[in-house]
Amino acid sequence: MADLAKRTMDQQRQLWLEIAQCALRRWDIVPQKTRWLGRGSNVVFRVTAGDADYALRLHPPGSTGAARLRSELEWLSSIRRETHLLAPHPVLARVDGREQQYLALHHDLLPPPSTVYAVLFDYIGGESKPASELSADDVYRIGVLLGALHSEAQFKAAGDFEGRLLDWAGLFGEDSPYASPSAGASLRAEQGRILDQAAQQLRAQMSTLASKSGAMGLIHADLLAKNILFHADSIAALDFEYCGWGFYLYDLAPLLWQLKGERAADYLMLEDVMWRGYTSVSRMDEGDRALLETFIAARQIASIRWLLRNLVNPMVSAVAPALIAERCVELEVFLETGTLRRASPTL
Repeated sequence: MADLAKRTMDQQRQLWLEIAQCALRRWDIVPQKTRWLGRGSNVVFRVTAGDADYALRLHPPGSTGAARLRSELEWLSSIRRETHLLAPHPVLARVDGREQQYLALHHDLLPPPSTVYAVLFDYIGGESKPASELSADDVYRIGVLLGALHSEAQFKAAGDFEGRLLDWAGLFGEDSPYASPSAGASLRAEQGRILDQAAQQLRAQMSTLASKSGAMGLIHADLLAKNILFHADSIAALDFEYCGWGFYLYDLAPLLWQLKGERAADYLMLEDVMWRGYTSVSRMDEGDRALLETFIAARQIASIRWLLRNLVNPMVSAVAPALIAERCVELEVFLETGTLRRASPTL
């Protein structure tokens, strides 16, 4: 078996295209176009077949489990069924006479267990804006979207629901979606010390908040600018891969963390706008708002751990050492001042 990490980006794209074509045959779809949209922790293609467009998401081996994937798709189905919110909706596949929301595919050139989970979604049209181009009105609407997600889209899950628990242990422990077995070997000792110290500093605040009624529920957990689509009067959240049971405040952190790095000049105004949009729908007080910096720092730690987990991706491995070094320095300043000041780029 070839080492996937040693293959060039073009070679990896070709491999993923072969897997995508195999998956589409299982959905009985003959595509006119299959376009590469991106590679992060998963691989996404836009598929055109006749008059229909789809988004095909492929999960590399070990990136998720079947139970967690089922739970994500269960929540998405509930959002479509019970709310007015726009979110991806899975297209059912028929396997052995039964309808399934995802497929498990095997490929010998992938690392053990060599299983890829494939999900096909109806394509949602719209415009994705970089954080640098978001207007104050855009940010307000994103706040409203998150408020609605936290107040309207919560549902009573079945007993086999296995969404990630994104409390302190879920974010920073060994079972975290950001955990990587190779993290220790890829970090310098000083960097490991900074990460551990920052995580421990956040622990007390998160533990106190976890005991507060209404502080936690189902969250998206990765609502960066790239995962938001604008279309006329509508707005949609994409890529619920990291969703789980977590702090509502953490759901505001990814975009605020991104804006800190890309919109330093007007960040405070944008934070205020987002908070006003959010609290127009979901109830929070100024004491909760005071904890935003804690969760933005938590997102900084998660970003470093994500880089370590995805070193097999050539686009990540090429920039990870420099990014990790910069972000650890920024975390060290946070430990000294209580404020995260970002200059490192968003990948």
